[in-house]
Amino acid sequence: MKVGVIDIGTLKVKMLLGEWRGEEFKEIYQSNALSCLGVRMNENNNRPFEENIKKLIEILKECKRVIKENKVKKVRVVSTHALREMGEEGQKIANRIKKECGLKVEIISQEEEANLFFKGVMQDFDDEQDFTIVDVGGGSVQVLIGNKKELKNMYLFKTGAQYLMDVYTSKQGGEDHPEWEEMEKMKDFVKSKLSVLPKGLRTPVIYGSSCILDVFKELNLEMEEYCGSKSHTAKCKIEMLKSFYEEIVPIPYRERDKRYLPNREYYMWGLDKALVNILTICEIVDSPFVIPSNANINLGLIASLK
Repeated sequence: MKVGVIDIGTLKVKMLLGEWRGEEFKEIYQSNALSCLGVRMNENNNRPFEENIKKLIEILKECKRVIKENKVKKVRVVSTHALREMGEEGQKIANRIKKECGLKVEIISQEEEANLFFKGVMQDFDDEQDFTIVDVGGGSVQVLIGNKKELKNMYLFKTGAQYLMDVYTSKQGGEDHPEWEEMEKMKDFVKSKLSVLPKGLRTPVIYGSSCILDVFKELNLEMEEYCGSKSHTAKCKIEMLKSFYEEIVPIPYRERDKRYLPNREYYMWGLDKALVNILTICEIVDSPFVIPSNANINLGLIASLK
């Protein structure tokens, strides 16, 4: 049976289509489109700007066209932080999506989002070892501790990359870049929120957010082979990530795009804020290394349609 899932996030719309053949899922199509739905909502009474809603609608219309073209019969569409934060207003936008695109949107809780991510990441890891699994989104951050057999602890935060940018810096892009003082304020805020995490676990940190392993490769970051998972094939040192963070912060946003990831527009604009979360978590749990992950909640959603 052909199935499809769409995740409407704070910054992007991610779609995955494929087919279950017994116990095996075969991917037939995936996309990752930038909507900027949740950007600067704090300046607009905690709701998206109309231009971003319209952009989202156009992306979802294209998703619907691809779903129809591939004759996908069963589709699950969810929204996470952006619509979740708006309450009734978020449901109005979900209703508008249903009317204009013919797609029914579930606004899922942060707990369900975390569980879906955990299932997506841990499906081919070793049963014995515990990990600290981190999903860094535009608005929210989920920190999960467990192994393939069980999710032991769940910690949910509102320290996502776009949220930090909106609250702590007025420099939203272009030729600007955040000042060190602004980044230090972000770090202090993240440390205060994440201080509830258990200290000294010595667990590897798995850092995921849809394409992190691919991004690390494109950035030519130094990595070593990791053999504990078929889909997670590399690990990197904490000190290397610290050095990279310190390297990119003084560089204007637009120059970052050109220099590091010219084929991923705007991606570098939030990576420093994501690394603030990751490096803080690594420090608290005393992680030996970081495993970059391409996993996202769509893999968990696909499993729910099996």
